[in-house]
Amino acid sequence: MRGIRGRIVGTYLVITFLSVLVFEIILIYGLVEFYYSSIEAELNRSAQSIVYNYNQYLNNYELYKDAKVLLEYIPGNTVAQVQIIDDRGVLLADSIEPSMEGMELNYYDINMALSGKQSIWKGKISQTGEPVFSVSWPITSPDSEKVIGVVRVITTLSDVNEILKNHIIILVSLGFCIVFLIFLTGLALTNTIISPVKEITSAAKTMAQGRFDVRVSKRYNDEIGELGDTLNYMAQEVSNHQKMKNDFIASISHELRTPLTSIMGWIITINSGDIDSKEELREGLDIIEKESKRLAVLVDELLDFSKFDAGVITLRRSTVNLGELLSYIKRQMEPRAVRKGITITIDVDEELPWIDADENRLKQVFINIIDNSFKFTQKGGYIDIIGRKKESSVLIRIEDNGCGIPKENIPKVKQRFFKGDSLVSGSGLGLAICDEIIKLHNGELNIESTVGKGTTVDVILPVQLEI
Repeated sequence: MRGIRGRIVGTYLVITFLSVLVFEIILIYGLVEFYYSSIEAELNRSAQSIVYNYNQYLNNYELYKDAKVLLEYIPGNTVAQVQIIDDRGVLLADSIEPSMEGMELNYYDINMALSGKQSIWKGKISQTGEPVFSVSWPITSPDSEKVIGVVRVITTLSDVNEILKNHIIILVSLGFCIVFLIFLTGLALTNTIISPVKEITSAAKTMAQGRFDVRVSKRYNDEIGELGDTLNYMAQEVSNHQKMKNDFIASISHELRTPLTSIMGWIITINSGDIDSKEELREGLDIIEKESKRLAVLVDELLDFSKFDAGVITLRRSTVNLGELLSYIKRQMEPRAVRKGITITIDVDEELPWIDADENRLKQVFINIIDNSFKFTQKGGYIDIIGRKKESSVLIRIEDNGCGIPKENIPKVKQRFFKGDSLVSGSGLGLAICDEIIKLHNGELNIESTVGKGTTVDVILPVQLEI
């Protein structure tokens, strides 16, 4: 397995295997210790009982004479082999193999017991190879504390080892089952991650080929689901931008063709010599001049857009008197207002501060906003220009009582290529460029509007210089 699935499943397997391995080692060690400790305790009880009985009842006799009698004091529940050994290591009596009596035994536990220390031994019988466990207790003389012999209790470990073997096999098998179950769980878990990621990857590749109608289904309400939602949102936004871009191309083509058609028509008419009166000639030249200016405005907007898009636009800052600038714009737009039957007023604080800004760019912003108000305000309406000083900023408000902007379109009006009304002339770049200019001045451009009541555009500029 490769990729995320391999890493996740591999990590799960390694962690699980190590955890199970450590747990089983501890468990097996504890199990072995429990069984062997139980055996040791049982053998110690038997040996201790025999030594006690000897000290109580037989310590006035010779050990070699009492060895066989001593075997009779073996507890009834003892199934182990009991040996009585003298101080030279010679076997005096054996409860199971009397034929070994008289043999000299040389085992670790016997030697330790002869030195006066209780001892245990685990090993194998040399003749048969059978594993055994033995406990040796010293028998001492009551008057001199001298070791006169050893009681040795021996039991086979074959049955215990077989039981332990079965337990270990069960534990190991259980461990493998746990590891396998964790492996299956890891696969299932990774599928809940890999499948949505593959779907998102496939959708992203499709989108990279230009198809933005594809959508990712949300399977889980988690980070991957959120990623799918984000990809779907991105695809929708790209589709919207593509539609706006296509609409922009169609609109700008129409906007360019219309004045060019008028200009070409009048140029052909003038060149044909069919115009007799100076009034008709002047009318034609006026139309050519107006349409040329209209073309110039469109070209300027396209140039500004390309500069903003490339991030190479710069401001030519100077000390700007906002009050005078707004009064100048009002006087400039007044003839148009008169022609359209719209009232344009200005209300600016007398002590409106001077600011450090690009005067021509600000003029472009305010004229563009007022131009939009003219386009959407009917005869008899009004446009108010308001200037107010705030704590550390200046508020320029342009308010009209035009047709207004639908609520769902307000967030879009500052987007590039967006045109709320395709029947109204324009490139759809004006407010987007205005917003960029204001941002370059570290300001804000906010729009509020109600359909049928009008629109308010607020331009907030920081006060950077006062005179």
